[in-house]
Amino acid sequence: MSVKSCAYPASAYKRAGVRPDLLASSLLPHQFTPIIESSRSTGKRGAKMLEGKATVEDTDMPAKMQLQATSAASRALDRFDVLDCRSIAAHIKKEFDTIHGPGWQCVVGCSFGCYFTHSKGSFIYFKLESLRFLVFKGAADEQPRPC
Repeated sequence: MSVKSCAYPASAYKRAGVRPDLLASSLLPHQFTPIIESSRSTGKRGAKMLEGKATVEDTDMPAKMQLQATSAASRALDRFDVLDCRSIAAHIKKEFDTIHGPGWQCVVGCSFGCYFTHSKGSFIYFKLESLRFLVFKGAADEQPRPC
């Protein structure tokens, strides 16, 4: 059985108070691999905004909703540590529930499998920085979709 490694940018470890040069892969569930970071700029109020682009891998969402999903992910990454996938997913889910009504689901991580049923026009799977994002509105009357 092989262990899947997940690379995070060095800034993620700095924000978490971990020195990347002291990491031992045997102590962590993931392996530190330096990657090129996306540049960030400072907005009017000092909030960080991601300049890195999201790569949409699969979707059936309208373009406006796709932009809302990638923007929500960007805001979540600015607000939460990149290692805190649960908080990032909760932030995106709550934002979509508020804007588009209840029933939205969100999965965030560097590696996951899934099998789900979604409402038409409500599915997106994309990559931003080192994480993958799956956002969809659940449905019970359609065919399940494998990931």
